[in-house]
Amino acid sequence: MKKFYILLTLLILPALVGVIYFDLLNITPKPMNFLYNSNGDIMKSSPFAPSFKALFGVDAASKNMLFEVLSGYRITLLIIIVISSLSVLCSVVIGTYLAFNRKTTSIYSVFSNALFYIPQSILAYILLQPLLYETIDGFTTTMQFRMTYNIIILTILMIPTTTMLIKESTQYILNQDYIEAAYTISPNDKHIFIKHVLPNIQTQYLIIFLRICFQTLLVMTHLAFFKIFFGGTKVCYGPACEIIERPSINDLSSLLSFHSNELTTNWWTFYAPLVGILYIFIIINLMSNVLKRG
Repeated sequence: MKKFYILLTLLILPALVGVIYFDLLNITPKPMNFLYNSNGDIMKSSPFAPSFKALFGVDAASKNMLFEVLSGYRITLLIIIVISSLSVLCSVVIGTYLAFNRKTTSIYSVFSNALFYIPQSILAYILLQPLLYETIDGFTTTMQFRMTYNIIILTILMIPTTTMLIKESTQYILNQDYIEAAYTISPNDKHIFIKHVLPNIQTQYLIIFLRICFQTLLVMTHLAFFKIFFGGTKVCYGPACEIIERPSINDLSSLLSFHSNELTTNWWTFYAPLVGILYIFIIINLMSNVLKRG
């Protein structure tokens, strides 16, 4: 478990630095409008590529991409943890009930299996686009409502597959010989779950939680490329708009999609948030592998 805690530290550390810097110390990074040489002369105006003075470069709005990624990282990690936690908690209740009451499993299984053939990103787009994409008359809801709605929809979409994973893991334990022996002593399902199932399935819960974190971030990234940003997409409908769609919250997936049009010009503004997303993916995958081997 030592490797797991090291990886957990690596996952949380950037978010912790971001929370301290932006939330506790309340520091606002200064815009980097110009790049100066050793003599103090202006060499270039923003945007400019990565350098020792700006490791991830600076975008066209004179924002240091290192701070943008650091700020977005803490938001992204919080979002996927909240959604995954809610999804797993709901799925534990439903999946455990289905595992102990096998007669009701078939109907839910048919419903859940059908969802395997429909990409979650497509369902999320259909359910989120009418509310999160700003109309010509502006948003009709508050930011808090849109964020809550976004979390609820993504949580609901994660529940069916998560439930089936938990149900199968629970049934595997219930099929063990010692469970049959335990039922002869105490036929109470609640007692069996608390004393015999729960101690043996906690690690599996954590593996499933990490898997849902991975899947949630993947769906958020897909949605961002459809221009459905978390919390709402600000849209400019005027004829002189340089940028039509902007994110309301600069999480990593929104930053990635927002700067995707600059891939062939200011490439660093796209790759900076991409590095942050890949970092989360890699750490989560390594943590899951450690748990599976452990």
